[in-house]
Amino acid sequence: MDGVVDLEQALVARAKRVLPAGGFGNFSPEVILREGRGGRVWDAAGREYVDFLLGSGPMFVGHCHPEVTEAVQQQLARGTTFFANNEHGIALAEAIVEAVPCAEQLRFVGSGTEADLYAMRLARAFRGRDKILKFEGGYHGMSDHGLMSLAPKHLANFPRPVPDSAGIPKSVADDVLVAPFNDLEAVTRLVEQQSEEIAGIIVEPLQRLIPPVPGFLQGLRDLCTKHGLVLIFDEVVTGFRFAYGGAQAFYA
Repeated sequence: MDGVVDLEQALVARAKRVLPAGGFGNFSPEVILREGRGGRVWDAAGREYVDFLLGSGPMFVGHCHPEVTEAVQQQLARGTTFFANNEHGIALAEAIVEAVPCAEQLRFVGSGTEADLYAMRLARAFRGRDKILKFEGGYHGMSDHGLMSLAPKHLANFPRPVPDSAGIPKSVADDVLVAPFNDLEAVTRLVEQQSEEIAGIIVEPLQRLIPPVPGFLQGLRDLCTKHGLVLIFDEVVTGFRFAYGGAQAFYA
């Protein structure tokens, strides 16, 4: 047992040397995971845990599901990343377009941060405007615009955002407006005051642990339609979890 403990401690020490804050994601750097099966994982010392993280979301059917493992093994023999169209990618795109009410086409990206960044950029390009409205506490990835007023460390009057990280240019604050989640009246006032400068609104349909009040999401849809704004539902978390068509299908 001493040898196992020594190995675990050595791994923790190595992690602290080379990984920011000593670990991945928001998990304790003192826990070094070794393997997972189903909904459980084991650390380097053999301790068993119930895995509520599930890879931060994508492990829908748990770890090492036999059908998933078999499919991965079959594909490994044929190649992995092609950076070009392939049959499986086309089939997946077709399935997503069929499932998600708003989707007509899609672009594959490597992370939720990248997806949100592209969505906001597309809204600005489409409308020819610079400003994006988001909600205080809403998480839209690690880009400069996404890290505005996620967890503000000091008070600020709406709609002025507070940067949540060092290194964000001051000019970004000029292009992000922040409103209180679930307050349709406040959003309406803000949009009506600056509608000619706003490209779109980005929102988590379920913001972290806060559900939308009845009528809030539909009110955002109606407001964007009225003023010609792009409404972005950030469904990195809720997509295919609330319903097969995502939160937009669940709350429809």
